[in-house]
Amino acid sequence: MFSSDTLKVETSDGRNFTLLEPFTFTRRAGGVISVPAGTKSDGASTPRGMWQALPPFGPYWKAAYLHDYLYRDSQYDKDYCDSVFLEAMEVLGVDTIEAHTIYEGVHLFGWSSFREDREAKQ
Repeated sequence: MFSSDTLKVETSDGRNFTLLEPFTFTRRAGGVISVPAGTKSDGASTPRGMWQALPPFGPYWKAAYLHDYLYRDSQYDKDYCDSVFLEAMEVLGVDTIEAHTIYEGVHLFGWSSFREDREAKQ
């Protein structure tokens, strides 16, 4: 469950966002993930050619914001980050096929983003 219905963010270009107020995500198993103010996101990393069907800021945007935080600013491994992403999309009520399509895409093809995000923090 997310601690808020909406994200309070700012942007200067409509594509890259900075979180103004923190939020939490409580996992079904009970763990809590806190996303601090200042966290950045560019939405779901769907290929530009698929934006008509899967735009970066669809109904899964809060889950994508959480996933960006996990990739960029946590020490969790990729499998954990991706599984939280899927769970968060399910909690948001994202269509099952849509959620699993996005999850499979990031789980199978997100290695370069995961590595780049981790190396940028070093």
